[in-house]
Amino acid sequence: MSKELLEELINEGLIEFGSVIPAKRIQEIMGLVPPPDVVLRKMRFDELRKVVNGLALAELTVVDYIRNVLLGRGMYLTNEKGDYRILLPSENKRQVELYMASADRKLARALKLSRNSPRDDSGANMNELSVRAMMKRENIRSSRHN
Repeated sequence: MSKELLEELINEGLIEFGSVIPAKRIQEIMGLVPPPDVVLRKMRFDELRKVVNGLALAELTVVDYIRNVLLGRGMYLTNEKGDYRILLPSENKRQVELYMASADRKLARALKLSRNSPRDDSGANMNELSVRAMMKRENIRSSRHN
């Protein structure tokens, strides 16, 4: 179903640098339409929450698929004010930096956990993981300066 969404967006000329893809359009194509207000008003809160969460999860799933396909094309799909926009090539550098900063923070947390984990029979494996994490962090930092 996600492939059909991608094809439809391509046919509509929305898969271009700088294109804005309205969330409503994605929801329409995917059939992610909430029940009518009359039905929603009769639902209990927990039922309503399940419906809303289900629709949101379905949208996130298909958008994630589209985002991954676009990454392979050198494009990044971002969320802006509830809609989606494909970044301009000049904006990709910032997104790459954000990805690397996020990876660096996660590696720092991995190192902290590794350093502070109680040592047991698998202590050697933990040291190996620490070395790998430190090397990855160094690679990220050096790539920022290139």
